[in-house]
Amino acid sequence: MSHPDRLPVVAITYAADELDEFIHWRLMFEGLVHAGIVPLAIDCSAPSAAVSEIVQMADGLIISGGVDVDPALYGGNASDPALGQINRDRDSNEAAAFHSALSIGLPVLAICRGAQLTTALLGGQLHIDIPRDAPGPLNHAPGEEALDRAAHPVTVSAPSLLTKLLERSGEIAVNSEHHQAISVIAPGVEVTALAPDGTIEAFEDPARRLVAVQWHPEVLWATEPHASALLRNFGAWCTRVKMER
Repeated sequence: MSHPDRLPVVAITYAADELDEFIHWRLMFEGLVHAGIVPLAIDCSAPSAAVSEIVQMADGLIISGGVDVDPALYGGNASDPALGQINRDRDSNEAAAFHSALSIGLPVLAICRGAQLTTALLGGQLHIDIPRDAPGPLNHAPGEEALDRAAHPVTVSAPSLLTKLLERSGEIAVNSEHHQAISVIAPGVEVTALAPDGTIEAFEDPARRLVAVQWHPEVLWATEPHASALLRNFGAWCTRVKMER
């Protein structure tokens, strides 16, 4: 049995070659530590990383943000001119991490790209480019520099697992940096947050212990209490599940 006083160890996926563009990456690790989580970083940019074995040693999994998801995973056009950079090694490694977590019942928090990747892996589909495919009044990609502050509101549905993690429902202010979005939600999951323009901003599957958000709580935690609560309560959830195993 796990020791009840040990902090939860949470595996978090990332790509080392993307850190220069993700200028707030230090806030991510600081936020996890602040939330009482021991982060176990997995560089998924290299082929054949031992992700499944590493995830098996953790108490939870966070799939972080990054470049576009390969359209081959959801039946999209890989030659679409609106497609940004992709990393098939990262897609493959994060898919392995996700399935490994599901196989042993670990809680999973999928963030931004993570929400899009898990959508594709579970049978959903994505808009390759929001401005072209689903134009609306909101700017969902105001720039990496702006990720440390709120960009637009979303409305969170209650009751939901997400409301428990956020410690609130209704309208909250979130940050944003994505040009892709969910177009068709995966079977078996529930949409739990929407932007004013109808963009799907969160979904969950409590049976799979999966919560996914399109915004970046791992950066917003320093200024928005709901983001800090999400990280803290995700860590507490990982601890509860750990004690049940």
